[in-house]
Amino acid sequence: MKKMILAGLACIVLLVICTAGCVVNSDDIVGTWYSEDGYYDSGVYYDLKYVFESDGTGSEYWYISNNGYLDDVYDFTWKNEGDGKYVVSYDGYSSYYDETFYLAGSKLFDDYDVTYYKG
Repeated sequence: MKKMILAGLACIVLLVICTAGCVVNSDDIVGTWYSEDGYYDSGVYYDLKYVFESDGTGSEYWYISNNGYLDDVYDFTWKNEGDGKYVVSYDGYSSYYDETFYLAGSKLFDDYDVTYYKG
């Protein structure tokens, strides 16, 4: 009986150790987000897409609204600041900067009055 209890405990410990690396970030921002309206920049309207990965990285895609042409892609890292606030950091470009996003229910907002929905 004692050997069975020890074997059972060993199995539980082994199961915990094996599954410890399989924890997935279940943050609500993880996924693909699309802009509801076009974003106007330098005389052009763009449709924006953000892909937030569970590892804290992501990519921002700029599509020209009238033809769907992919104009640019920017890689970033992101961090959850709590209370629905997220900070996206861009580096490796002409300048380093942070952009703040706000998650409220099923909508994501940025400081440029662009609203995003999860696709």
